[in-house]
Formats: sequence, C-alpha cells, structure tokens
Amino acid sequence: MSRVVPRELLNHSTSRTLAALLGSLPVALLVGIALAAALPVPLEQRYLIGSYSVVPSWVALACWVLLAPSARRAWGALGLVSSVAALLSLVGLGLR
Repeated sequence: MSRVVPRELLNHSTSRTLAALLGSLPVALLVGIALAAALPVPLEQRYLIGSYSVVPSWVALACWVLLAPSARRAWGALGLVSSVAALLSLVGLGLR
C-alpha cells in the first residue's frame, strides 16, 4: 500500500508548471495591453512598447511562477499581476 501524504506536504509542481505554461502568456499579453493603453507617449510608440514588452514579461512571469513556493502563491501572483494590469489598462483607456 502507498502511504498517505498530508496535503500541506505536497509540492503541487504540476499546478505550478501549468500556471507557468498556461497562465503566464495571457497575463503577459494583458501587461502589454496595459502598457499600450496607459503610457503617455504617441500612439505608435505605445503600440511598439506594448508589443515588445510581451515576450520579456512572459519569460519573467513564467520564471517567477516556477520559483513560487506553492501553487497557491503561483496562481495568486498571476491573479494579482493580471488585476493590476487590467486596472491600469482601464484607467489608461478612460483617460484618453
């Protein structure tokens, strides 16, 4: 028989990996949209900065999520970053 491991001792590495692979790309796209919406520069520069920031933010988010101590913190970090980016993009679009 296999031994029973308490829930607190489980690593949840599968959930963190899924957060890095599936959750970091939409959040990185939302960060790019937020930068394109909120920066006070001309339109062409906002689009360039927003689109060029997607890949570095995707890599940074994926690394950050993989280094999280638990899956709950990994998904929470993605939720926090996406909430801040959504709020920033709504504020940026509302000011224009």
